Formats: sequence, C-alpha cells, structure tokens
Amino acid sequence: MATVDMSVKLAAPAADVWAVVGDFLNIHQWHPAVDRTEAIGAGGIRRVHSANGGPVFDEVQLERDEDGRRMRYAIVGKPFPMENYSAWMSVEDTGGGSVVRWHSAFAPDEGREEKAAGIVKFIYKSGFDALVERFGAG
Repeated sequence: MATVDMSVKLAAPAADVWAVVGDFLNIHQWHPAVDRTEAIGAGGIRRVHSANGGPVFDEVQLERDEDGRRMRYAIVGKPFPMENYSAWMSVEDTGGGSVVRWHSAFAPDEGREEKAAGIVKFIYKSGFDALVERFGAG
C-alpha cells in the first residue's frame, strides 16, 4: 500500500475554506483538474469529469464530520494505475488561518508505483495551488 500526505497553509479561516472544499459534489468549482461533476443517486457519489480530456470516474463519500471539518472518500473503479484508492481531507484552524490536509492510501499497479504517486501528488498540488490563489498563503 502506498500513501500520499500533503498539506497547505491558507490565510483564511477554516470555516471559509471548508465551505468550499467540504462541498463534496462541487469539487469542480475550485479544483482546476476537474471540469465538472454530477451527483449520482442520492448524492453520496459524484461522477468526476477530469479537465483536458482526462478520465471520467466515480467517487463515493464514505464519512463526513461537519464539526471536525473532515471527509473521507474513495474512487470507485480504476481510472488510474492503482486500486483501492481512499482519501481523507480535513481543514483545521491555525489561529487566523487554516491548514488543509489531504491524505490517501492506494495499491499502485506493479511497476507503476512512481507513476501512481505522481498522479495523486499532481492532483493535490494543483488543488492546493488553486486554494492559495483563492484564499492566499498562510
């Protein structure tokens, strides 16, 4: 099992940041790697349409803690060279700013460990860069 754990400090209160990143069905409104999303069923599953002709895949929200500003989700299927991808994202107060943490665990395809980790890191970094542009660096 491989893991990726990244974080970014922002100059905005955690409640403001969570209002954006915690909206599971609307990741496309802040993440540049996502062109659009659509709710599947009762809303616990989102279909992600990647930007620039990337893959279309589903993600299911597994847990949500509004008070703790934390959610856990998993990719359904295999759009990347990995299986069993699950991740959690949280937003914490830092006294005037906040920290967004994004952590995942997954099983990369044999011989594709660096490629799989690189995809996840790119997704996290591009999302964090967009959040810094929106909220400012903390």
